[in-house]
Order: sequence, then C-alpha cells, then structure tokens
Amino acid sequence: MRIPIAATGALLLLCGASALALGVSGLGGHPPLDPALVRFASGSPWFLAVAAGVAEILALAGQLWLVVQGRTVVHSRWPDLDPQTRAHARAAADVLVKTTKELPDVQDVRIRLTGTVNRPRLVMHVTCAGDALLSEVYGELGAGPVERYRRALGMPDLKAIVRFRLAFPQQQKRPRTPHPETA
Repeated sequence: MRIPIAATGALLLLCGASALALGVSGLGGHPPLDPALVRFASGSPWFLAVAAGVAEILALAGQLWLVVQGRTVVHSRWPDLDPQTRAHARAAADVLVKTTKELPDVQDVRIRLTGTVNRPRLVMHVTCAGDALLSEVYGELGAGPVERYRRALGMPDLKAIVRFRLAFPQQQKRPRTPHPETA
C-alpha cells in the first residue's frame, strides 16, 4: 500500500513542479492553465472556492494518514503501557528469554512487548536448529514460558506472535586447489 501512495505523491509533486515552472515567465512564458479554463474560472465565482476546498480535504486526509502511520510505527517499537506494567514486563522478559533458550533446539530468542493499552501483544523471534520440529517448540513455548510471562504481567489474554527462524549449519568450503596448467 505504501508504494502506490509514494508513487502518487511523486507524480503529484512532479505535476506541481512542472506547473510552477511553466508559470514562471522565464521558463515558458505561458500560463500553466489552459485559457479556456481561465475564462471558465473567471465566469464562475464558485469554481476556485470548490477547487480550494477539494485540495484542503485531500491535504487533511493525507495528514491524517501520516499521523496514523506514525502512531503505528511508535506502537510497534514502544508499548503504550503504564510504568508499573513496563517494569513487570522487563523483569518477566528476562525469565522468558532464559527459559525459552533452555528448550531443546532453541538457539536464540528476542522478544518485544508492543501494541496499545487495549491491545498489547508479545512478539517473539525464535531461532531454532535447522532440524528442529517447530510444532513441538511452539507447543512447549505456549504451555510453559509464554504462559508464565502472561501470568507475571497479569494479562491472561496477551496475544503472542512467534516468528521462527531456522539456522542451518554453514558448510565448510573446501579450499581450492590450483589447477595444473596444461601445456
């Protein structure tokens, strides 16, 4: 969704810049609007008012969209929680990471509490061995460490999003032996 909006914005910026360039007498000498449109606008007093109103509504919609996007970014990084809950979350996070790393086949864990006061969520990035059975790891996470984390925060309905990454061992590259030159 962001790419089409960015493309539309770039197109509108290009149109505005070209209209401005055409309006400057040194770069084209003729007005940016068609003479028939200028005659219509001068004959209809409501035309410019309606055009300005539509432009204002579009600008307001764009600014509201930017505010919503900014708020989404902020809530994805920093949860909108009270300081007491934040302190409990930090303490419980250490225990969650430690107990999750003790599970079989788990190599690394990163967690983040995100969301709003009404809709908090726990996002976990779990790195497992390449041959791990993810369904077993997921089941053990939900039944053990994640449930204890929910109880520690007093949020039994906390939504947990678990993203798995498989880490396959790197194959050792064989050293290249130089090919004997053929004569």
